[in-house]
Amino acid sequence: MQKEFIGKDSLKKIQEIIDRTDTKNIFLVTGRESFSLSGAKKALNNLLKGRKVIIFDSFQSSPQLEDVEQGVSLLRHNHSDLVVAIGGGSVLDMAKLINILVAQSDMDLFDIIKNPNLIKNKGIPLVAIPTTAGSGSQATHFAVAYVEKRKYSLAHDYLLPDYVIVDPVLSYKTSKKVAASSAMDALSQAIESYWSLNATHESQSYALDAIKLILGSINLAVNSKDKVAMQTMSLASHLSGKAINITKTTAPHAISYTLTSDFDIPHGYAVASLLAPVAYVSFNNASNKYKDVMNEVFELFDCRSVDEFCKIWRQLMQNCGLHSKLEDSNVPLNKLDFIVDNVNVERLKGHPVLLTRLDLERIVRMAITGY
Repeated sequence: MQKEFIGKDSLKKIQEIIDRTDTKNIFLVTGRESFSLSGAKKALNNLLKGRKVIIFDSFQSSPQLEDVEQGVSLLRHNHSDLVVAIGGGSVLDMAKLINILVAQSDMDLFDIIKNPNLIKNKGIPLVAIPTTAGSGSQATHFAVAYVEKRKYSLAHDYLLPDYVIVDPVLSYKTSKKVAASSAMDALSQAIESYWSLNATHESQSYALDAIKLILGSINLAVNSKDKVAMQTMSLASHLSGKAINITKTTAPHAISYTLTSDFDIPHGYAVASLLAPVAYVSFNNASNKYKDVMNEVFELFDCRSVDEFCKIWRQLMQNCGLHSKLEDSNVPLNKLDFIVDNVNVERLKGHPVLLTRLDLERIVRMAITGY
């Protein structure tokens, strides 16, 4: 069972966790810039005083196999008894991967990434501390790794962090660009979870709360850096993570990964650019049951049709400072086939509509050129 500490100044709870786990040697995974910018470095220098701390921050923005291998080697060498991850979604995923892979002795790491069923042992206790209000990785039993630009998504119960600290103070100094992409990621995840074939009453409750909280705070959080709104966004992103932990994501995420790995489009922006086109194509092919579910989502945006929803969604992206067309972010139409060829088929399984190759082409075309 995951232990959660949520709210302003909850970072101080790290001391309680250290005492509870009798920790002497900490393996700290963090982003080089975000660690200082968020204020976490200054705070943890005091909170972790007297403990041995090994810092791992020499990795790329998306978890690459070679970086994971370096982290695994470092953790094994130092025999730490607690992993602390503090940063955005990629940092949290990196820590989750390192921690679980270290526990699988004498096994090829790539083999494990390709086949999570090989995982037999749990890692040491892991504390996940997000510095952005976006991915919700701290609440999930998933982690993403890239091997030669190909994305692999691991799912295993042992990947779920043991402790979570969601302290909105750490997100206060996030840049507008990162805040916007993170917010749209959280919102997209919640919507995808709500309409997923895997949805349950519990997941839809988390998703519904997340959507309502985000819609009520995203403008102030992204554009005005309003601290109350940013606190709300931190909670909402965590709820969004809890929702997809049950359902997984659907078509917008399935299509998005190549946009990040091959075109350097930030993950949240990539997903958001696809969500409205996916909604448009899916709605027109959906059963009456899932049209009702999608209409429930549209109503949260005060929309009475999928066309109106797409219009409102584009406006929301623009209000957050994001281009509503991928061609404005240097994704050319002549790469359409390449993007469709690299769709993550596994993530399409939970989508409420069976999408054909022609459907996927139409979605990507709409995302690139507009509607």
